[in-house]
Amino acid sequence: MANVNAPAAKMPKFELPAEPAPSVSSIDAATMSLFDLSGKTALVTGANGGIGGGMARGLADAGADIIIFQIPGEQSNFHSELATATGRKVFVYDCDMGDSAGIRQVVQKVLDDGHNIDILCNVAGITSGSIPILHETDTHKDAIIQINFNAVWILSQCVARHMVERGEGGKMINVCSLAAYKAMTTFSVYGPIKAAVAQLTNSFANEFGPYNIQVNAIFPGWIHTALAQRYVDDPETNAKIMSTIPARRWGKPQDFRGVTVFLASSASDYVNGARIFVDGGAHSM
Repeated sequence: MANVNAPAAKMPKFELPAEPAPSVSSIDAATMSLFDLSGKTALVTGANGGIGGGMARGLADAGADIIIFQIPGEQSNFHSELATATGRKVFVYDCDMGDSAGIRQVVQKVLDDGHNIDILCNVAGITSGSIPILHETDTHKDAIIQINFNAVWILSQCVARHMVERGEGGKMINVCSLAAYKAMTTFSVYGPIKAAVAQLTNSFANEFGPYNIQVNAIFPGWIHTALAQRYVDDPETNAKIMSTIPARRWGKPQDFRGVTVFLASSASDYVNGARIFVDGGAHSM
């Protein structure tokens, strides 16, 4: 009879082969390489200032060359300053976002000049100018629709065709607005049209995902740019706006550098159709 009080036989211990722990520097290099945009070219509309300028600076800092679409005849030194500060190539093309046929022609000109487009940032737009619904006009309404939606759709289609033909994938970033998420008084055209851009982002993400093209949207909140200066300068309006922002400060163009590089780089290869708020938490209020 077996001795039930005998000690149980020990099972052999299984151990994985010892491997040297990776150094911190190698971890950093592997992770940071995901954000490297060297060899890439980004087309940014409305990049001569404000949010577009912040996005272009982030992309250039990460290694991308920049193509700027600006208002025809616009006088700006931003392109030369950006090239000097980052050492990247910066090209400028005049493009009237109010001219649908003209947009297609300028994109073709860019391609004919030998540029490839790896990243598209649709930033250029106009606001509603805080016009009450009862005083809105068809002329102004149609201009908002053309520049904030039609131009984005056309430019995205043109660049997407180029990306699909190249077969190397790509990134598209559409700039929407907090007004697309929260209805705001006197923004009755701008807000809904920006919401349409958000839905456009989803539609493009669905169709272009199989081609390894990711399309995502950024939702800015109250950002201190030249267009917003009048609100900043009005103590009552400024205080009211501050009360709606958990961060208790206006956003800055440089706040868009990091999120833009993320959405333009390999770090976001499995992020498609996302909506990212850059608003200090205002959408949560």
